[in-house]
Amino acid sequence: MELLYKPNADEALRRWDAFWAGDMLDRPPVCHTALRREGTGPLPPLHQLTGFDWNFAGIAEDIEANLAALYFVAESFPGFGPSLGPDQFAGYLGCRIRLNEASGDTSWVELCVKDWASALPVHLDPSNRYWKQMLEFCAYLRPRAAGKFLVGVQDLHSNMDALAAMRGYEQMCLDMVDVPELIDEAVTQVRAIYPAVYDGFYEAAGLGEVGYTAPWAALVAPGKGNMVQCDFSALMSPRMFNRWVMPCLEDETSYLDHCAYHLDGPDALCHVPSLMTLAGLHVMQWTIGDGLIDSRPPSTWIELYQQFQAAGKACQIGGPVEMLKEIHPQLKPNLIHYVVEARSVAEVEEFLQWLVENS
Repeated sequence: MELLYKPNADEALRRWDAFWAGDMLDRPPVCHTALRREGTGPLPPLHQLTGFDWNFAGIAEDIEANLAALYFVAESFPGFGPSLGPDQFAGYLGCRIRLNEASGDTSWVELCVKDWASALPVHLDPSNRYWKQMLEFCAYLRPRAAGKFLVGVQDLHSNMDALAAMRGYEQMCLDMVDVPELIDEAVTQVRAIYPAVYDGFYEAAGLGEVGYTAPWAALVAPGKGNMVQCDFSALMSPRMFNRWVMPCLEDETSYLDHCAYHLDGPDALCHVPSLMTLAGLHVMQWTIGDGLIDSRPPSTWIELYQQFQAAGKACQIGGPVEMLKEIHPQLKPNLIHYVVEARSVAEVEEFLQWLVENS
C-alpha cells in the first residue's frame, strides 16, 4: 500500500497482520498520540462532526492540511473517520440527531420510541436522511483519500446501545423488566441491521479496494475490522447481558474479519467472563474511566490484562513510555498493542527499540 502521508505503510501493515494473527515480528505494534511537525502554523479545525451540515466541499483539503502537519511513526496511520456522533446508528433507525450547539463537535439524539409495542419492527429505511448523508460523505471522501489516507470505519453504537438511545436509558432499564419479550423482538431485529450498515459504509468508501480498515482507537485491520461495544451494558446484570447483548456481539464478531471490544468503565467488568467466550473477538480495549484512572492507572490492571490474554485476546494499552515499560514484562508481547503518549518522535523511536530488545 502506498500512502502519501505514510511512506512506510507496507512495513507497518506487516506488523498489523502479525498482530491480528496472534503473532509478532520483532515487537508489538505501536501507535501514538498526535505528534505535530515543527514549524506548522494554524490548521483548519477538524472534529468528529465535520461534515454534519452536508457541506463536504473543502473537507478533503482540510483533512490533508491536518495530516500533513503530523508525524505517523511506527504503526500509526493517517486517516479520517466520517461521523454524525456517537448515536448515529440510532439516527439511521429513525431518531433525530441534534447538534450540541455549545461545543459544535458532539451530538445527541431525540428519543423516538414511546413504547416498543407500537415502534416495532426496528428497521433501516434506505431513504433515511442520515443514512443517505453518510453514504454521500463516504463517496465524497473515497477518491480524495486514495493513495493519501484511510477513510476510518464508523464508531457504531449498535445493538442495545442503539435501542437504548432510541428509547432512553432509564426507560429501557424498566422495559427490560416490564416487557422483556418485546426487547427480545427488538434485539432480534437490530441484530440483522448491523451487516447492512457496515456493508453500506464499506462499499461507499471503497474499503474493499484498499484491503484494510481503520476502526477508531488507533487500530488498522486487514479486511472488515471494527470496534464493537455496548456501553449500555454498565446498567445491565450479567443475566440480561447474556440474554440481549451477547447474541448481538456473537453476530457482529462473526461477521467481521477482525474486531476489538471497547470495555467502558468499572460497571461493565462483570461481563468480562461472557466476553472471553466470543471466538471472533481478538482485542480488548479496557477504558478505565475518568473517575478512576487517576487512582487506578493502566499499570494497576495487570491481572485483568492477563485474564484477557489467557483467553487468547490481545490488549490495547495506552499511557506514557515509562508506564508501558513497567507493564510490558508482565504480559505476552504477541498479545499487546500500545498507544504511547509521547512528546517527540525521538521518544517513540527509543521506545520501539526498547521493545525490540525486550520482547
